[in-house]
Amino acid sequence: MPTLAQDARLALRGFRRTPGVFVTAVVILALGVGMSVAMFSVFRTVLVRRLPVVDQDRVVVMWTYVADPHTDVVTGTKELSVVRRESRTMRRIAAIAHWPATPSPFVYGDRSVELSRGMVTGNFFDVLGARPALGRLLRPSDDEADASSPGDTRASRAMVLGYRAWRERFGGDSSVIGRHLVEPLLGTDYTIVGVAPAGLAYPAGVDYWIPMWSGWQSSVSAFAVARLAPGATVAAARDEYLAIEKRLTPQLNLRGAHAATFADTVLGSARPVLQVLTAAVGLLLAIACLNVGNLLLLRAATRARELVVRRALGAGFGDLARPLVVEALAIAAAGGALGLLVAATALRTLVRYAPVQLPRLDEVRLAGAPVGVATAIATLAVLVFGVAPALLVARGHVAAPLRLDARAGHETARRRALRHALVASQMALAMVMSGGAALLARSLARLEWQDTGFASDHLSVLWYSWNAHKQDSVPELIALGDRLARRVRAIPGVTAATPIVAPPMLGNGVWQVRFEVEGQAPAAVAENPLFPVEMGGPEFFRTFGVRLVRGRAFTARDDAASPLVVIVSESVARRLWPGRDPLGKRVRIPGANAGGIAGGDGWRTVVGVAHDTRLRTLREVSPTVFFPSLQGYWQGSIAIRSATSLSALVPALRAAGREVDPDVELWSRQTMDEILAEPLAEPRLGALLTSSFSAVALLLSGVGLFGAMAALVRDRTREFGIRMALGAAPGRVRLAVLRRAAIVVGSGAAVGLAITLVASRLLAALLFDVSATDPLALGGACGALLAVALVAALVPARAATRVDPARTLRAD
Repeated sequence: MPTLAQDARLALRGFRRTPGVFVTAVVILALGVGMSVAMFSVFRTVLVRRLPVVDQDRVVVMWTYVADPHTDVVTGTKELSVVRRESRTMRRIAAIAHWPATPSPFVYGDRSVELSRGMVTGNFFDVLGARPALGRLLRPSDDEADASSPGDTRASRAMVLGYRAWRERFGGDSSVIGRHLVEPLLGTDYTIVGVAPAGLAYPAGVDYWIPMWSGWQSSVSAFAVARLAPGATVAAARDEYLAIEKRLTPQLNLRGAHAATFADTVLGSARPVLQVLTAAVGLLLAIACLNVGNLLLLRAATRARELVVRRALGAGFGDLARPLVVEALAIAAAGGALGLLVAATALRTLVRYAPVQLPRLDEVRLAGAPVGVATAIATLAVLVFGVAPALLVARGHVAAPLRLDARAGHETARRRALRHALVASQMALAMVMSGGAALLARSLARLEWQDTGFASDHLSVLWYSWNAHKQDSVPELIALGDRLARRVRAIPGVTAATPIVAPPMLGNGVWQVRFEVEGQAPAAVAENPLFPVEMGGPEFFRTFGVRLVRGRAFTARDDAASPLVVIVSESVARRLWPGRDPLGKRVRIPGANAGGIAGGDGWRTVVGVAHDTRLRTLREVSPTVFFPSLQGYWQGSIAIRSATSLSALVPALRAAGREVDPDVELWSRQTMDEILAEPLAEPRLGALLTSSFSAVALLLSGVGLFGAMAALVRDRTREFGIRMALGAAPGRVRLAVLRRAAIVVGSGAAVGLAITLVASRLLAALLFDVSATDPLALGGACGALLAVALVAALVPARAATRVDPARTLRAD
């Protein structure tokens, strides 16, 4: 203990002599350890830890499609009941409605709460093998309860809350079990029967699950969620599923089926994003360790004579090693402790602002394994770079270090080359990080600034609820939506308003139709793709700012008593009438009651062609057909364009609803910017975090280069003084330093660029309209690296020109 205390005092004395080295090393380690621990914890929780599902790799999610497996969802729950009976590869099969988690209003006691819904069959949780965090989960008998009272809204239905919604919306109150929520639209009463386990959130953003009502199960398009039979594979289940569906629905002309494990489906696009971010912080940790190593190598060089003198005076090898180890451990401990604070702060920020597409955030905590691994790596780096070089000097020939002329510097050429190699390595890693960040940032910019085909500024979407017992037919609903849109349009500050049926960014797999073109053979009709449907009033195109290329917009005369009409987008016109004029052509939806509420033979005349839009998804143009809402359907949504902010209009919008009908309530509203924020959230998160990591990496690399060049100037001060005394211009001295810096930076940047050109291909799945070798992005990354390097090298280079030749010569 006395020896350890003495070593600690020696270490403290050393830190007091060079506080800058200690503080810099601790801060650099804290940044590297903190960011890596935070990201490693998220990676471990989301990607490594298993879902709260029994044997998750044996549960698959499947759907059939016509053309595009990501959009054309056509499986009905009615067909799934046949699949259950006939399947040999699937032991149990449940269904989940294919549309995204959709928000709906509830009355809970004396307050309102908005929750996002997932509709499943009662055996959904049984198929997963999930266990409740509280109460019970849905079960098949809940389907039977709905079937026994399909139209009775007084009969309470079962509801299971998501774990995150229970914690955030209900305060984690265990007494919530048995309490009731009332959905005001139908007046339906729901009883909370349980809370799902933490980490189970499918579809993304879901707050609660309810059983599909018996009246809906025969018509709702759904994903199949199945547990594989023993020995069955995912591919075998997919093929069997497709074969059965093709036999049951030959008219759909199904082309294929998509199948993925439940874990892959839940993770979705979050997996590649987290893999890229985790790789980025791994590189950042490596840069931090190299930077600290470079700093400690420089310190070891300045202490070489001290250690040799102590050894010459009789100090043993252990006497020399212990203080060095204590110093290294003190730096690692301080850096690790501060790093944990950085990690905790970064983790709280990430969880708070992460998009809903990132699953299992309710489970993310600082984990022991990531903390241990990151701290061990940092400690090992400190010990290797801080202790080993000094001990190698102390174990060598005693006379050699003593013969070194202190005026010629503290370092040998070999050690200087090693430190410059470490700096070049930092530059290479920083180039890799900067290149990846630049690609993601450029991809995000292309996604945000592309032509969407509509004007998002001053555009908002409103959701109204109504008394479904009062307006209980489609014509009454349509009339209510039309009256409400006209009343909202009369509000000062509202410049256009239209009823809509599908809010923007809903995805291409919802509200789709297949058209039959007049004169088309039945076999050709089966080959026609499914097109997303939008419905709107006379001001639809003005409200959304969608340009009509040809023909006319809808008018108030396009109602149920008038001939049916349709407007198609340019891509639909090219697909159905290539090289021909679509105006005046007729189409219909094949099948019974194709005319909808308008009756007749269902034939619709094309009266206009609209510019292609990205109303359904930002990443691709949606070939869209537009129906007038007076000849279609309405379910509570109104889109408006306004000259003032949405928040300023809310009181008038609420009053407008009540004026149309006392039971009509405005329960939710969003600006288009808020709606677009959801599909942009994941790309923004990836670009923001990689850019932040890249900025830190550039800063650390600059610090490393600055330290290396400053040491070079210090060791060559005598040489520079003599050269200037002999008439060398300051510019030549400055150029000598910058030339050495250029060699270090250039070699590192070249290696880093070569690695980036190869590794950037791993980012291809995350990029939008940008090549993985985009010259503008990679050129910008190189420019940023060189700019940081220039600033870092210029300061020591200028210092070299301020050497006083007279003082240098007097020192000799």
